[in-house]
Amino acid sequence: MLVNLNPSISFRSQTSTISPIVEKNDREYAEPKPRKDRGGFIEDISKIAKFFTTLSEMTKASLKAAGYGLLTAAVALTGFWTFDAIPRTIRNGNALIDTFKHPLKNISKKGKVLSAIASIGVAGYQIIKGKLKANQRTANVDHQLKTGHRDV
Repeated sequence: MLVNLNPSISFRSQTSTISPIVEKNDREYAEPKPRKDRGGFIEDISKIAKFFTTLSEMTKASLKAAGYGLLTAAVALTGFWTFDAIPRTIRNGNALIDTFKHPLKNISKKGKVLSAIASIGVAGYQIIKGKLKANQRTANVDHQLKTGHRDV
């Protein structure tokens, strides 16, 4: 199969005067990006709506992260106290009343560290989930107002 090329088509850039042999330094030859026009009334309304949408979603996510994180830590510490500290106290023959008076003192370091890691993991999950939901809702605002997506 023979392919004929049109000699009037040029693959050389019309704006570049630099030969292909010379290496470009990106900082020296970088062309400025075209500036977008500021937009109109709809874009301003869109920016305000997206701000409040993101603010509300991230506030909800922060509250959920704090609540679920604390709940996770409390449940994990209670579990380590119940299934580790109390049996250890009974097994070692120590006074059981001290375990009830100072529960955090009787939980092992491993239990405290694992509770903290679990709490941070749950809180991080809630924050990431909230950020993704906020991005989805701002995209819905863009589509409803037909303004296009924001620059990242």
